[in-house]
Amino acid sequence: CYQHQKTLLYPFLIFISAVAIGVVSTLNDDSFVRLILGDAYVNMTIENIENGEPMAVYKSGSNIGTFLGITINNIRVAILAFALGVFFSVGTVYVLFSNGIMLGAFITFFYNYGILEKTSTIWLHGTIEISVIVIAGCAGLVMGNSFLFPKTYSRRVAFMKGAKDGLKIVVSTIPFFIIAGFIEGFITRYGEQMPAFLAYGIIFISLFIIVYYYIIYPIALNKAQTIIRTKTQLT
Repeated sequence: CYQHQKTLLYPFLIFISAVAIGVVSTLNDDSFVRLILGDAYVNMTIENIENGEPMAVYKSGSNIGTFLGITINNIRVAILAFALGVFFSVGTVYVLFSNGIMLGAFITFFYNYGILEKTSTIWLHGTIEISVIVIAGCAGLVMGNSFLFPKTYSRRVAFMKGAKDGLKIVVSTIPFFIIAGFIEGFITRYGEQMPAFLAYGIIFISLFIIVYYYIIYPIALNKAQTIIRTKTQLT
């Protein structure tokens, strides 16, 4: 992760740009959200809003069923984001872009109905979920870019190294997807009844864990290893 922190910036920027496109498009075209999220989902959500339960979709189904279904689907998306990097990173960019547009359209859809604050519920699980999708995108770009930009290695050697590094990164996201699935299955459904301090506490702790594990900790670990190597050489 330390070696590829610069690469991590690219999927983040791609995803944020896609979210912005989703927001602007939904603000200016009422039909855009239906194009992106589908008529069935939009109609169901409108009905839930009219019934005073905008987040009712997260209360449906069993705890275990939701946990397993969401976790498996999110891991599938992460593996797809990584695997499609083999197509010169284009496939990974597509996964990041499409998910970013969906998020932007989703958030703006609630904004248009004047209930943007209700979307804080989805960030209980979404903070980890969205973050590690971006991390999985980084894994795909690491693999794809290794072939496009082999540096001093042959393309075969560079690709093998990139694929290995990317695989390590994407595998590291699996425990986080399990945590996000658990939160969505067992906690998110109670988000609207949850005290604000507790809900935002979960969100900020989740964000801190992701930032620490993928950014702060690799830097600290590399610094510690550099100090050890320096002392060893001096000895």
